[in-house]
Amino acid sequence: MLAGARKAKTGGLEHDMNMATKFVCVSMISGIALTANATAQMSVTTFGATDAAACYENANSAFSSDTDPCDTAIKDPALTRGDQMKTYVNRGIIHNRNLDLEAAIDDFNAALEIDDELAEAYLNRGNSYFLTGRFDDALEEYEAALANDISKPWAAWYNIGLIYDAKKEPAKAREAYAKALALKPDFVLAQQKLERSD
Repeated sequence: MLAGARKAKTGGLEHDMNMATKFVCVSMISGIALTANATAQMSVTTFGATDAAACYENANSAFSSDTDPCDTAIKDPALTRGDQMKTYVNRGIIHNRNLDLEAAIDDFNAALEIDDELAEAYLNRGNSYFLTGRFDDALEEYEAALANDISKPWAAWYNIGLIYDAKKEPAKAREAYAKALALKPDFVLAQQKLERSD
């Protein structure tokens, strides 16, 4: 059980009823990428019947554009600092989806002010830079995500491949996709990229 978790006994089973968090990696296909490619994003899970949990659900959905629960959660004085950080990441993902990229970058910056080692914030801020065509900045962010031990490194490697594709460096792109596939052998998007480059 994560630190700070409240538990409630129901029928002999313990259920996590708070804002305890864990990182979950979600590969989301996004039709908004400048090069019409998909970027792998990392949403951050919060549990409980709260606005922060609803924000996570919206970030985790490939179709939701609603940041209202995120906005409400961030304003909630009872929200823990950790859950506030995660809610910033989740709202930033939604802002990316809505192409409100400056707001997304602001949210990822806010999350990193709370924890400057939050790999998911680096990865998602990299996605914002990718979507604005700032490929070198995006590459630095994906490398920072890897340096901070992102829970699903295959997502960062896949996005690095997208960067090299956009920069017309096919050998480097192929190498990055191969690393992603080596880390997650059933990663279809990386497999498709490698098959196309043959």
